[in-house]
Amino acid sequence: MNETTNSIKLTSEGYILVELVGVQDYLSMESVGKECKEIATRLHYEKKPVLGLIDFTRDTTFSPGTNKAAMQALEEINYDKAAMYGSNPVLLGVTKAMVAALGKSETTKVFSSKQEALAWLMIRDPLFGYGKKSS
Repeated sequence: MNETTNSIKLTSEGYILVELVGVQDYLSMESVGKECKEIATRLHYEKKPVLGLIDFTRDTTFSPGTNKAAMQALEEINYDKAAMYGSNPVLLGVTKAMVAALGKSETTKVFSSKQEALAWLMIRDPLFGYGKKSS
């Protein structure tokens, strides 16, 4: 099993911060997804928005297994908005393609810096809140 020191926490600003550190595999990503789902469930119960900020600047690998676990998490977790950021251009491209394939481009964005990601994540539409706009 690979060594990871991933961190998942609910910040005082109200968003779930996920920091992926080290070599990821299917099991480590699945574990991250389960933890995020538990926090999201609690936020829904408390009638609070579910916002996620995912940092993969220190995630050293990606593979079909990690991609599969990440896609499952994006499908299973009922969230309002998620912003991801990293510096690896290949990983950014793969992540954008996964988000597009899942049809979540409106509520999930990929950025190259934390500042951009956080700025987008914390913008709240005055009419529709953090979720999708109604058609």
